[in-house]
Amino acid sequence: MEKQQFLKQAEYAYDSYDLKPESIFMFKMFQFEFDYDDDARSCTVSAPVTDLMFNPSGIVHGGILTFIADTAMGHLNFYFKNVQYVTLELKTSYFKAVSTGKLVATARYIKDGYKVCFIECDVRNENGDLLCRTNGTFYRYEKKST
Repeated sequence: MEKQQFLKQAEYAYDSYDLKPESIFMFKMFQFEFDYDDDARSCTVSAPVTDLMFNPSGIVHGGILTFIADTAMGHLNFYFKNVQYVTLELKTSYFKAVSTGKLVATARYIKDGYKVCFIECDVRNENGDLLCRTNGTFYRYEKKST
């Protein structure tokens, strides 16, 4: 990414971020787009692959793949439950590297509980190739008033 393009993207992310679903700085910086399927009860987050995501080998860093998966799983709860859940545990299995194209993370419930949810997310490229699968356990988080 050229410096001017990076600075423009960073400025946009900074000027438009908010601490609300779909609006945090890193979502804006990585150009995340959110989509929800009411029938399938799923959340899909997509983003273009950029060199900001690369590890020293020139491929998308595994942490970025897990980040987009965690984001899709968290927003699945935001959208369908309208309450906050926090991640208790994540496990990601990696299958294929990528350095171009698009990341598409689709999260769905495996066990939809009230206090604890089990969610699975597949991250694929634009051709549908499976890059990784993340399983997560999420806990309903309710702030206690003081």
